[in-house]
Amino acid sequence: MPVYDRTTIPESVGRGTLDPELAAWLPNGPTLGADVPIAQGRRDHTVLGKGPWPDIGSVEHLVLPGPHGSLTVRRHTPTAPTSDPIGALVYIHGGGFTYGTLDEFETAMRVIAQRAGIATYVVDYQLAPEAKYPVQIEEIEYAVRWLFDHAAEQGVDPEKIALGGDSAGGNMTCVLALKLRDEGGPRLALQVPLFPEAAFPADTPAGSENRTGLYLETNGIYEMVRNLLKNTDDSRDPYITPMNAASHADLPPAILVTNGFDPLRDVGHAYARKLAAADNGLTYVHNPDLTHGFPQFTRYSKACLQATEELADLIKARIG
Repeated sequence: MPVYDRTTIPESVGRGTLDPELAAWLPNGPTLGADVPIAQGRRDHTVLGKGPWPDIGSVEHLVLPGPHGSLTVRRHTPTAPTSDPIGALVYIHGGGFTYGTLDEFETAMRVIAQRAGIATYVVDYQLAPEAKYPVQIEEIEYAVRWLFDHAAEQGVDPEKIALGGDSAGGNMTCVLALKLRDEGGPRLALQVPLFPEAAFPADTPAGSENRTGLYLETNGIYEMVRNLLKNTDDSRDPYITPMNAASHADLPPAILVTNGFDPLRDVGHAYARKLAAADNGLTYVHNPDLTHGFPQFTRYSKACLQATEELADLIKARIG
């Protein structure tokens, strides 16, 4: 996988050759943004949450008194932590704000925790359209601040707390990095936005050439944004569309990942360029042969597993 820093990030990125194992599996897997009712789409995704799962040291469920009721967080502790106190990644799962369960991301979280030697804290935030913006942001911000406040009792190094997420979770990772900066909140050691929805991708080459048949449907994103937002919300607000922030300076160092066969490729790449131009620390990874959602597809594609392991190695180098 090509890896760049803020001085070497290319002006554009594109597609390679779709991984053959992924190409063979995609027609039989779920679709994000499909033309089906939400309940059916959620049922279709349950296949991604079935075991067996990789070995891990331990799994613990925390129930926090969140701002909108009880908030479940799943902690994974590796067999061999790389530091004491341990580094930690608070993770925001993807699914277009509308889909996603903790189980559907269990394999990826175990791979990252075990290989990086860190704890992962996956937040079970409320989904849209049942919960509207900004409920999700407020719940995740609560979990992040809770971990900083309770780092000692969790055995976590407060200097090694990262925030990451994929897709909609990548969007919220970018948003919360901005929000914590703006509010003078706790300083994240690292942000890890994976193929983030940094802006709406409809007008991009990636949104056009990857519009269907590659897991995430470009036009399905309209529905998922509609699920999240109320009519009174301004979709240009930087806490909804982080590309629109007045400044991207003084943000945590980032590991940002994009994929060639992904409608969000170009907006993620553009956000990485924004971070680089503002002199933030940046590790930019582009997987030209993979699709949106690759960490969820590790059991169907060796290339997806390898990319997830390589991501874990990058995280380990920063907070392990």
